[in-house]
Amino acid sequence: MSSKIPVAVSFTGVANFLGVIGVIGSLIFVGLELQQSQQIALGGQQQARTALIAELWLAGLEGESETLTAMQSEWVTLTPHQKSVREQMQRFFWTMLENNFYQYELGLVEDTMWNQMSQRISTRWSECHLRHVGIDGYYQGFIDYVQSLPDECAE
Repeated sequence: MSSKIPVAVSFTGVANFLGVIGVIGSLIFVGLELQQSQQIALGGQQQARTALIAELWLAGLEGESETLTAMQSEWVTLTPHQKSVREQMQRFFWTMLENNFYQYELGLVEDTMWNQMSQRISTRWSECHLRHVGIDGYYQGFIDYVQSLPDECAE
């Protein structure tokens, strides 16, 4: 009879231990879910800000008949007005690319899509004639990334 008591206590201890492990595992899972929800919320906020800024950049170009010409022609052949249109489009592109970079940093963009986005960033950075438009005022992490790219304009 006395041999059954330690065994019963042992099973109770094991059951309690497994219960504690289950609770700890559940708390870890909830914590990870909260972290992921926060990242998604941050991404959503950035996306909303980007949409507003993009609308601002594009608003001045509504009804602009020179946009296609400004985007498809060589810089040296553009009129001052067309250059102004092209500069405005460059601001729009940088705004979109900054958002893409931020979303990637949050882990919300897959690597295959990021490869395509990073190529677009490199393309914009290599447009030496539009460097004066600049990336000042953008998210510092994005600025650091862009400035770490090979600089074809320095030559």
